[in-house]
Amino acid sequence: MSSTNHNLLLIDDDPRHAKALRAALLATSEGPSECEWVRTLSSGLKILNHKEVWAIFLNLFLPDSRGIDTFDKLHLLASAAPIVVLGGVDDEDICKTAMLHGAEDYLLEGHVDSYSFARAIRNILEREVARQELFIEKERAQVTLNSIGDAVLSTDISGNVTYLNVVAEAMTGWPCKDAMGHALTEVFQIVDGASHRPAPNPMELAIQGNRTVGLTANCTLIRRDGHECAIEDCAAPIHD
Repeated sequence: MSSTNHNLLLIDDDPRHAKALRAALLATSEGPSECEWVRTLSSGLKILNHKEVWAIFLNLFLPDSRGIDTFDKLHLLASAAPIVVLGGVDDEDICKTAMLHGAEDYLLEGHVDSYSFARAIRNILEREVARQELFIEKERAQVTLNSIGDAVLSTDISGNVTYLNVVAEAMTGWPCKDAMGHALTEVFQIVDGASHRPAPNPMELAIQGNRTVGLTANCTLIRRDGHECAIEDCAAPIHD
């Protein structure tokens, strides 16, 4: 969604909330300048069927829908838009459940005012900028890794593959999208060149010793298609 598309949708049957949100928009110098207000979930879904919005404020208790189902129905149609849910003073648990289901944030009755709306909008803007910066940084990192002449393969702490550069894809026969989530021992299958017995897993050794570990001599990689090639390799732990 374009960052210039900063129109808001408020789905809430309380006119006080609509008034507070409009006051917040008037006081905010950046971000959204327009807000569309509807009182029922069905009206909100109709809007989203033909129009994109930048963010949504959703009361979980509406005339035509109540509880977590309200969020789930909306999120199914508008999963790309940040959704801030609104609830009563006793609804914090259900609001937290909505966040587990994908909500961006929540506001409780008694704190639903122009200040809280403005703060929620600023938080959405800041997270949007952070996501864009992270995406750009990730793209730069992938360009760098793909320009390296060596194969680069990474895993999570459990030993499941999270990334292969283009050289690693060619060497193992595994496209990155196919390899992601598979165990390293499945994608990077190495054996002793003489005995053909499985070689020690360098990732496990690197994590256990918290140091860079090289492969034992005379290692052979078995590609996805069954072809074999002799390799040299090292594994290093990288901490978040």
